[in-house]
Amino acid sequence: MALYPNILFHFTSKERLEAILHDTFKVSYARERIFGGNKKKEFAVPMVSFSDLRLSELKQNIGTYGKFGIGMNKEWAIKHGLNPVMYSSKESLFTESFICGIEDLFKFVAKSNDTTGTFERAYNNTINTLRYIKNYKGDLIRPDKPTEKNYVFANEREWRYVPPISEQYLAFIPLSKIMTSEQKEEYNRRVEHLQLNFQPDDIKYLIVETDTDINPLISHLRQVKNRFSLDTIDRLASRILTYEQIENDI
Repeated sequence: MALYPNILFHFTSKERLEAILHDTFKVSYARERIFGGNKKKEFAVPMVSFSDLRLSELKQNIGTYGKFGIGMNKEWAIKHGLNPVMYSSKESLFTESFICGIEDLFKFVAKSNDTTGTFERAYNNTINTLRYIKNYKGDLIRPDKPTEKNYVFANEREWRYVPPISEQYLAFIPLSKIMTSEQKEEYNRRVEHLQLNFQPDDIKYLIVETDTDINPLISHLRQVKNRFSLDTIDRLASRILTYEQIENDI
């Protein structure tokens, strides 16, 4: 048996799962904090996140970001440029050195007289790596929930879709500008055109909270007539799992 499964799971709310099925995945800004030694970087990045977990491992993670989810074929993920997150320790020399290197490169570019854009592109390519780094362990901060100290982010085995750096949107936002839900909604509106598309056959599993959510979800699939054929709906109906089932039986 392979070490990693062939499925990536995305967890969310009921409303957002229905929106994904009706349309597709939409990019939104996620707040990130990376600490290394005495250095830290706090920012927000547009992305869509998934977890590289087996069904038997979901009970350790489901509910952290929502009790509704969708499992996607990993071949689809690779084809669309998703990449695993690189986890780094706060105490690691790598993490502190990388942050220092980015800061030094920024100072160099700012002082340069280069008019070709070569130095700026080099800086963008380097800082782009930061969008795929996450601390191995840290504080899990979520809206309307208590902060969970020393949460092991690496247990999520996260994969990310991060759109290419472009002048059409902000690839990085200082955390101070996106602290409130209102600020986050405003910046998300600016990137709502950025989507991660899929075909119905790319879906492997659907997850709902309770048995009472199954029939409404099937009805929702039937209403999205331009995306799901009757055969696809029948296939997906047989692959709907519940949060309770995962908690108790898997």
